[in-house]
Amino acid sequence: MKKNKRSVLELCLTLMAGGLFSACLDIPEAPGDTPKITSVQVLVKQFDETKGEPLKINSDEDAELIAEVNPDNFKNDIKYFWYKGNDILGKGMTYPINTDDMASSEKIKENIPDKLVIEDSEKNQLKTTFQITINVPPLISTKTKPANGDTLYGNTHTPILFSWQSSDRDEDKHLSHVLEIDGTRYNVGELQQISQSGFAQGKHTYRILVEDSLGDKDSIPEKEFFVIDTLGAK
Repeated sequence: MKKNKRSVLELCLTLMAGGLFSACLDIPEAPGDTPKITSVQVLVKQFDETKGEPLKINSDEDAELIAEVNPDNFKNDIKYFWYKGNDILGKGMTYPINTDDMASSEKIKENIPDKLVIEDSEKNQLKTTFQITINVPPLISTKTKPANGDTLYGNTHTPILFSWQSSDRDEDKHLSHVLEIDGTRYNVGELQQISQSGFAQGKHTYRILVEDSLGDKDSIPEKEFFVIDTLGAK
C-alpha cells in the first residue's frame, strides 16, 4: 500500500506540474477482513461423543448442542442465538440441555431449540433449522432366569432356560437383544427367552443387553449360576 501511495503522489505532482490538476485525492487503505462464515451446523454432544445428523438425545443423560461454523477461525468473532420458533432460548456457541428439560412433552416443546442464527459484527446473518429427537431408552428388568446364584442340576445335554423382560417407554416395537454367556455374545433379536445346553459342571455367568432402533441401550449386571452334573462328569 505504501508503494501505491508513493506512485499516486508522484503522479499527482507530475500532473500538477503540467497544469492539468490543482488537487489530488489520496487512495484509502484497504478495509480489514470481516468474518466470512460460509456455513453453520448443529451437533449433539452426549456420553463424551459429538455427532451430527440425525440429531438424537437420550433423555436419561444431560447433553449439549454445539454450533459448528465454517471456516472455524472466525467462530469467536460472531454471535450465536438459539431459538424455539421466534423465541430466543439462549446465546452462545453451545446450548446445554439437562434431563429436567426432557422430563415431559411440554418441557421438550418449551426448552429444546429448533433454530440457530449466527451474526457477525456487520449484522450479516446465517441461520439453520434442525430437529432434535428426544429418545427414551429401553429398560430391562433385573428379574431374570436363572436368578443370580441359582444352582441347576443336569448335564451338558440339559437345556437351561434363559428368560427376561424388556420394554421401551417410547413403545418402540423393534428392540434387539444380546445374551452374553461366559463372555460370548449371542444375538437373539426380539426374543425374550431362549434355551441353551452344553454347560459343564461349575460356575457360569451371563447377562442381557437390549438396544432400541435409535441405538440407545440398557443392560443388567452380570449374573452367575452353578451347574451340578447329576450323571457324573465324563
